[in-house]
Amino acid sequence: MRVTIKTREEDGLLPSKKLYFTDCTVLFSEEEKATVQARGLGQHYFVVDPEVPPPREAHRLVSIWLRALAPLVFLGGCVTGIGMTVAGNSRAGDGLSVFCFLAAVAMYLAGIAMKRHVRIADQPQQTITLQRLLGNPTFSIYGIDNARTKVVGEELRVILARVKDGLLVNRDIEQAETFEL
Repeated sequence: MRVTIKTREEDGLLPSKKLYFTDCTVLFSEEEKATVQARGLGQHYFVVDPEVPPPREAHRLVSIWLRALAPLVFLGGCVTGIGMTVAGNSRAGDGLSVFCFLAAVAMYLAGIAMKRHVRIADQPQQTITLQRLLGNPTFSIYGIDNARTKVVGEELRVILARVKDGLLVNRDIEQAETFEL
C-alpha cells in the first residue's frame, strides 16, 4: 500500500479567508487489491472528518429564499409580460416573460444546489470504503487551520496502518490445526 498525504491551503471567497485541506491518495498493490476482491472486503470502511467546511447559516437561508422566490419571479414576469402585451408593447412583454422564466429557473436550481451543498457540508464525517479506494484512491479532509491538518495527517497514518494490518490478516486463511489438551 502506497499512501501520499499532503496539506493544501486555498483562498476562500475573501482573500483573508484561508481554507486548509489534507489530501490523501491510497494506492493498493495488486496483492492487496486481490485480497479485497477475494475476501469481499470492499464494504469495510474507516471514518474521517468531512471534506468541506461546515456551512454558514446564511447559506441555508439563501437556499430557502431562492427556492421560495423563484415561483414569485416567474409569476410576476408572466403578469407583467401579459400587462405589457395588453398595453400594446408585445415585444417587450415577451422578452420580459422569457427573462423572468429563465431567472426563476436559475434561482430554483441555484437554491437546490445550495441546499445540496448545505446537506453535504452538514455531515459530521465521511465514510471511506475500501471499494471506493479501489476505484478512486484520492480523498480530502477539511481542517479548520494548518495545525488541524497536521493532526489529521497523523490520524490518517494510524488509520491506514490498521487498514494495512487488516489486509495482511485477511490475506491467508488459517489452516486447521490439531492439538491435545
